[in-house]
Amino acid sequence: MAAAIANLRASRYPPPMFVPVPCSVDGCVAPALSGSAACVAHTRDCGAWRERLTSSPARGQPVRDLGLSGISLSDADLSGLEVSGCDLSRASFTRVRFVGSSLLLVFLDDASFDGCDFSGSSFQNSVFAGSRLSDCLFTDCEIIQCNFVGSRCARVRFDHSDLYGCRFTGSRFDGVSIRDCNLTRAQFDRAHLTGADFRASNTNQALFIEVDSRGGER
Repeated sequence: MAAAIANLRASRYPPPMFVPVPCSVDGCVAPALSGSAACVAHTRDCGAWRERLTSSPARGQPVRDLGLSGISLSDADLSGLEVSGCDLSRASFTRVRFVGSSLLLVFLDDASFDGCDFSGSSFQNSVFAGSRLSDCLFTDCEIIQCNFVGSRCARVRFDHSDLYGCRFTGSRFDGVSIRDCNLTRAQFDRAHLTGADFRASNTNQALFIEVDSRGGER
């Protein structure tokens, strides 16, 4: 009976998530890295966490319930990475491949992505609010109910992706392509969509209120 109840609870409730712990350095309000007493700025060697991220896909081990706020990673291949319940806010990724990856309940607010490839990846209930994305690929992705509020996107391609229920309120687009996408219940209110290309997407199922779409196509 106890096992049956445990299985029922596991099926009804989400897995545990990271628990934020403040940095131990006096006057610092940034969150500490998981397994460390200090934040990324006050940690001498972050190599262990970079190694864990880069080796996880090859070992088939998902990354779960970790606080990795502020880490930086460049020129890495994380294709096939599985991440859930993690804090990657204010992280910086440059020329990183996330092809075919899976992100569930991941916090990427105020993070930056430059030249990253997320093609064929799956995102659910993740937060990109205030993030900065440039020259990135999100083609053929499933991006469900994700928060892009206040994000800045330049030369980003979302073509052939499912953006069901995503929020782009107050976001700024510059040369962004969202062609042949599912935009059902997506929100673009008060967004600046300069040069955005929505051709072949179901824009009639999305919400556009007080948008600036100069030079864009729908």
